[in-house]
Amino acid sequence: MPDGQDAMQQALRALVEGTATATGTDFFYALVRELAQALNVCYAFVCELLPCKRRVRTLAYWFNGRFKDNFEFDLDGSPCEVVIRGETVYYTSKIYAMFPRDQGLVTLGIESYFGVPLVSESGNEMMGHLAIFHDQPLVKEFRGMALLKIFAARARVELERKRAEQALRQSEERLASVLASAMDAIVTLDAEQRITLFNPAAEKVFRCQAADVIGQSFEPFLSKRFGNLLKGYCLAVQPATVNSRQLWAPEGLTARRGDGEEFLVEATLSPLELGGQHFYTLILRDVTERWHSEETLKQLQLENLYLHEEIKTRQTPGHIVGDSPAMREVFAHAEPVAGTDSTVLLTGETGTGKSVIARMIHDLSPRRDKLFVNVNCAALPGELVESELFGHEKGAFTGATAQRKGRFELADGGTLFLDEVGELTASAQAKLLRVLQDQEFERVGGTQTLKVNVRLVAATNRDLVRMVKDSQFRADLYYRLNVFPIRLPSLCERPTDIPLLARYFLDQFAKKMGKTIHDLSPQACGQLLRYSWPGNIRELQNVIERATILAQGPLLEIGNALDPCLEAPDTAGPVALEPVGSLEAMERAYILQVLERTRWVIEGEQGAAAILDLNPSTLRSRMQKLNIRKPKAVV
Repeated sequence: MPDGQDAMQQALRALVEGTATATGTDFFYALVRELAQALNVCYAFVCELLPCKRRVRTLAYWFNGRFKDNFEFDLDGSPCEVVIRGETVYYTSKIYAMFPRDQGLVTLGIESYFGVPLVSESGNEMMGHLAIFHDQPLVKEFRGMALLKIFAARARVELERKRAEQALRQSEERLASVLASAMDAIVTLDAEQRITLFNPAAEKVFRCQAADVIGQSFEPFLSKRFGNLLKGYCLAVQPATVNSRQLWAPEGLTARRGDGEEFLVEATLSPLELGGQHFYTLILRDVTERWHSEETLKQLQLENLYLHEEIKTRQTPGHIVGDSPAMREVFAHAEPVAGTDSTVLLTGETGTGKSVIARMIHDLSPRRDKLFVNVNCAALPGELVESELFGHEKGAFTGATAQRKGRFELADGGTLFLDEVGELTASAQAKLLRVLQDQEFERVGGTQTLKVNVRLVAATNRDLVRMVKDSQFRADLYYRLNVFPIRLPSLCERPTDIPLLARYFLDQFAKKMGKTIHDLSPQACGQLLRYSWPGNIRELQNVIERATILAQGPLLEIGNALDPCLEAPDTAGPVALEPVGSLEAMERAYILQVLERTRWVIEGEQGAAAILDLNPSTLRSRMQKLNIRKPKAVV
């Protein structure tokens, strides 16, 4: 008979294997079935909290050996009500006596009930709960409670992804509604100029049905001049310029209806890239019909793209890993400022996770339901920065063939993240200063003043104070950005987070590569702790990925041959120590070395607490836990 730990591992393995390939609805069904079978209980379900907050709906319900149809029920008077309040509950026996109003418990003869709440990643929203119940008593130390907590996190991620997909579906329905109701003919062509989309207005204008033309060449619908213009445009727009060049074809061109009649048109041609394939969107109208649905269509297309990215992001839970004092200080600043509209300036070395903290601030803010728009200022050519941020009018410069909205307009009501803000040109700095002061601007080449409501988060790895002194960055803009500064620590300033981050990346890469790697070896932990990490978290991620590719056994080894830079540890970094076994043993040895180096002085600038980046009281607590005592012979 396996002991308790073996049984726990077997149950966990069965749950992981049973749910590893399932997503969405299939995942919830697999989860409740595998939970019930692994824990040998009669019933298990996962529920979603409804908008009224007083009822829940089952997403999957395992009922005594079979699935039961999903249904809704009131929380009032049930043990589920306690879980939805945010409490993890353990009812080991006679639960029917504790909740006499819940007739279902009495009817089924339920004795025990264990439940875990599903709380959103931001921690601000109760989403539902996961529960098991049984017709026999269970002990509080029942291994199922640990499994429930482990898989509640995965269930929460799937539920968030489900909601993101619903939001995307609603956006696509709105887009389809615009396409159906638009008075302009909207036609999408593939790289060979075959028709892939033909909206109802196009059916009316060209006098033919979409079902008859989808997949056919668009050439028969164009006059010779219009056809040559389209061919020349498709040849001129290279993949590198997709989504950056548009062509306005003014009136004077003609197109042909399905019955051969020619008619005067004006049209907009736009490139589009989806899934690595190139398309062209043609918005065409009779010169007598001038409806302005194009801007609404573009906005919905942009929302679709951002919602697609949101789904990809939600598939990777736990973006922020770290429990060091340095990171707790970051969280202590980021969480309260998130609820305000104050401008935040994130500073720190490259690779320290500034974009992740910016996203965290947005997700915790009242603006979380609006867009989070990311702009990498360093990746934009200087002459295009203003156009990207503020948009431009048709004819504002060579190539500006149509009006274009900038990132500030797109982020209206949400959050705009300016990464590497120190790279902005002097002209863009001046315009940005005005937006921060007045929340208004003009598009490049325009005269109309536009007002927006945008929360700004900026980030840089450069020394803005020195740039101000060297006249490379406007002082007034710096003081506008530096309302609430947050400095992100380098990885060598948070050594206790290195094993946590390494295990997080190992888990991600092992799953992706289909490898069974349980943990880091003690030698690998020692190598990681000795290295100075000039590339910070990004470099750590790359090292773990390379090591995972070459891994052969159940423990991950780093190896000097894999990353030669690890052969020469930075003497300015953490004190070197030889691997001595478990991580706790390594921590004890490391603290002992530092204490011996400081002659057991804990406080002060040269004390052990300062070297370890810990509060003196925290260090004393760790010493007590690790049974570290000052030798009597030491004076």
